[in-house]
Amino acid sequence: MNESFTMDDIDKACINALLENPRGSWRELSLASEIPEKKLSRRILKLFDEQIIRTVIELNPLVVNKGFTVHVWLSVKPGKVKETAQFFSERSEVRVVFLTTGLADIFLEIGLEKASDLYPWMQECVTQLPDVKTVETQVVLKPFTWASKVKNTSMVSPIPAQHVLSSEELKLIHVLAQDGRISIKSLSEAMQMSEHKTQKMMNDLLAEEIFSIRLDFEPNLLGYDTEAIILIKARPESVNEIVKTLSELKNTRCLFGISGESQFFWHVLCNDLADLWYLTTEKMSSLEGIQSCSTNMITNAYKRAGYMRKGINM
Repeated sequence: MNESFTMDDIDKACINALLENPRGSWRELSLASEIPEKKLSRRILKLFDEQIIRTVIELNPLVVNKGFTVHVWLSVKPGKVKETAQFFSERSEVRVVFLTTGLADIFLEIGLEKASDLYPWMQECVTQLPDVKTVETQVVLKPFTWASKVKNTSMVSPIPAQHVLSSEELKLIHVLAQDGRISIKSLSEAMQMSEHKTQKMMNDLLAEEIFSIRLDFEPNLLGYDTEAIILIKARPESVNEIVKTLSELKNTRCLFGISGESQFFWHVLCNDLADLWYLTTEKMSSLEGIQSCSTNMITNAYKRAGYMRKGINM
């Protein structure tokens, strides 16, 4: 990411339009943002070129029976935090690397094929590092919101039919992962299929929720200068109401149901420290069933959604 980039109201309007419609045409985005098409297209292309924003493909593990997401909290020896964070940032299976306060020094989100891959990964990547002092892991059991997009917030939802991805479908998802806004013409050429067949395949996969296309961005450039991960312990009979309320808050970036002592992983964006204090005191005090919470500040982001941040202060 270009740390010197200055965002104005036009950039923010472009991003907000893309958040609602990541593959929207220039005309659709222009109408949504009330910005002329030519100006909008120039701004959006610049935002992508500068890596301020990026499209991300998210597979639905419940449907494709693929994908095991684990959160790893690491405490490391003094003076070794940045070095350790850089090591994990360079691994492809690590999607997120944050420096944090509170529970640990470093937070990781990793994506593995299956549960049985966790033990060998820990042996290879964590236990062999002499600078790691303690490790805590939590498995993501259910995503309720991801990057501010609300999913099915019901704690009890029907089990979706399994979908075995064909080689063509895997190729289509791979191409979209490189450029989520690729034109159907270019996508069909990469697929060596007709535009009609390519469009139908993509539409069918999206309709079946095999995968989704979302926009990821740098929060501070939209005025969110404070980030935190809040782990919430709640009474079982209150979880549905808690999920509903937290999912609808503008501060919520991600809300997951997790394994371990806490039931919820809540990633929030706030304007400043006072905003975070209000969220974790007055706002949360109105929710029935919350037994305790642990607030962990994010002080630096080395990697988001699988993308290493350029120009980061190492």
